[in-house]
Amino acid sequence: MIATVTLNPAIDKSVLAPGFEAGKTNRCEVVRLDAGGKGINVAKVLHRLGSPVCALGLIGGANGRFILEALAAEGIPADFVPVRGETRVNLKISDPEKGRETEINEPGFQVTAEELTQLKQKVKQHAAACEVVVLSGSLPPAAPPEIFAELIQLAKAQGARCFLDTNGAALALGLAAGPYLVKPNRVEVEELLNWPLLGRPELVQAARTLTFMGCEQAVISLGAEGAVGATGKQVLFAQPPVVSVRSSVGAGDTMVAILVQAAVTGMPFAEAFRMAVAASAATVSMEGTKLADPAAIQALIPQVTMEEAGA
Repeated sequence: MIATVTLNPAIDKSVLAPGFEAGKTNRCEVVRLDAGGKGINVAKVLHRLGSPVCALGLIGGANGRFILEALAAEGIPADFVPVRGETRVNLKISDPEKGRETEINEPGFQVTAEELTQLKQKVKQHAAACEVVVLSGSLPPAAPPEIFAELIQLAKAQGARCFLDTNGAALALGLAAGPYLVKPNRVEVEELLNWPLLGRPELVQAARTLTFMGCEQAVISLGAEGAVGATGKQVLFAQPPVVSVRSSVGAGDTMVAILVQAAVTGMPFAEAFRMAVAASAATVSMEGTKLADPAAIQALIPQVTMEEAGA
């Protein structure tokens, strides 16, 4: 079993707004409403790949009920802690004329110490039956930055491997708790390490540094440039095929899901890394947070080019 933890879920509202301009009245067409949040996206991909998964986290209000109903409709078990506030809505504005995508993300609900204590109990309970626990996304307001680190420690104590995908202080503190894998993007790593990742030498150094800081594997996503992945033995670069980009939402989450499934099934890192980059490319070709299916992923795997650093 795999568990995902989403502390700050959202409804992802995707709209098309041709000729979108800030500061002006814009007309749009609502394309999709999806249950979102990074951990929830990971759970959806894993479920579609046939992996047993349960979605955990915090949820509130009518928007929260929408998310729980959406998960139930897909057949994904969920065990969320109810909170007093309202789950956020994140707006994704796609402009097909200019080829641009704009995101407007709400901060999320306030959480209490009591609600976080209940979450810790749920994570501890589920981790005892899980091979992997995935902790993803932003923190809601008032959540302490060390919460992911605390959850990692709880899950590891129950024998689960932890995957972490977050940013800022939550990433720094979570990394120190020793997750199995971290998957930040370029900007998040630049913020963490406080140096610019201008080219391959800096990316190699950054990926290796992440493994020195506490994780066994690190993957830095680079958008259209692909990703760099590191273990204690090697650093790899993977370049995705060129695809028609429709939405970048969920691309990194799809990558995490593939890496999780690979870890559970014992797939070698290089093979898993190639597949993860292919899956990310497949996802950006889909609308909204309509995540890529297994057939689309398999079709792109042979088109991913990969090389070892220094080769």
